[in-house]
Amino acid sequence: MGLTDLFSKLIVEHGSAEVQAKHIALFKDQLALADKKAALLESENTILKAENEKLKSDFEQSQKENEILRSKIQEYEQPTKQSSHSELLDKVKVDILVALSRQEQTITEQLAGFLNIGVETSRFHLRELSKKKMVIDNIAPDDDGSFRECWELEHEGRRFLVENNLIS
Repeated sequence: MGLTDLFSKLIVEHGSAEVQAKHIALFKDQLALADKKAALLESENTILKAENEKLKSDFEQSQKENEILRSKIQEYEQPTKQSSHSELLDKVKVDILVALSRQEQTITEQLAGFLNIGVETSRFHLRELSKKKMVIDNIAPDDDGSFRECWELEHEGRRFLVENNLIS
């Protein structure tokens, strides 16, 4: 083996060692980066597990509250023994129904004066009773040729009064 062959071999081995050193350094960098990513993913996983547990807890609490609300809704939707209507009427509405049971048709202003309440308050309660199909509004001609809103008791209103012994 000649001197040139030894130099060639030395150069090749030195080049291979240098390339190998670069590959090892690159591999170490990639390994360190992978370790950092793994640590970051583990941290993120821990945070997500905690959030998941909180969401599960919140969901269970919501289900319990939902069940309570559903049972309360069922209680309110069941008709009471006192009335065929799902809710009791306040005193003003009951007074309006009683007053309408005594007169065939009543003008809003007359009803307000009779019950000693404001016209708008009377109109409000009459509209609420109308939604429950307990009263009906009609337009009646006045003596001067104009038209006025007047009210009559409907069957549901009469039923309420009879079932609650408010009329005989």
